[in-house]
Amino acid sequence: MRQYENQHMVWVNKKIPSIPVKTHFGNTFLNKLFTNQWLLIYSNPYDLIPSNEDERKNLEDFLASLRNMNCQLVGFSSRSFAEHLECTNWINSFLPDEDLFPVFYQNENLMASLENAEDKKGTRRVQNPIYLVDGAGVAKIRFEGQTKDSVHFRRILGKVGELVLNDQLAFQTSFQS
Repeated sequence: MRQYENQHMVWVNKKIPSIPVKTHFGNTFLNKLFTNQWLLIYSNPYDLIPSNEDERKNLEDFLASLRNMNCQLVGFSSRSFAEHLECTNWINSFLPDEDLFPVFYQNENLMASLENAEDKKGTRRVQNPIYLVDGAGVAKIRFEGQTKDSVHFRRILGKVGELVLNDQLAFQTSFQS
């Protein structure tokens, strides 16, 4: 596991910007949508669209596991608006209601601003970064680019589960004190 962490994951500990997002219910800010909930932010959710039934099952299992950990998957389409629409339409058409996740189109790229901060620290730039953000809006980890294979999902879920569990234990300990 240590090798995986060194090559494919970077500790960030940086507050994500409070960016405006458009929803069906009006404009709001990302940090207002998901307070007290962990976020897993994918920079190119289009890449998650399964190409076969096994990939679809893996994605649904992944989303159910995230939901059980109080973690919300969020996508920021950063390539093109056409790709954003295709991704959003696929999600709305093919995933069950409990697995839907929001996909926002980002002109002023959130990922670029976070990646620029990593560049200044001398961290190697990655393609299609994935950020794990805690309930306070702090990006904890940046995973290297996404793939659809189940091994990649399991590795991400392992790290998400570890951090969420540690966070819950810390909260319970401080609450009891």
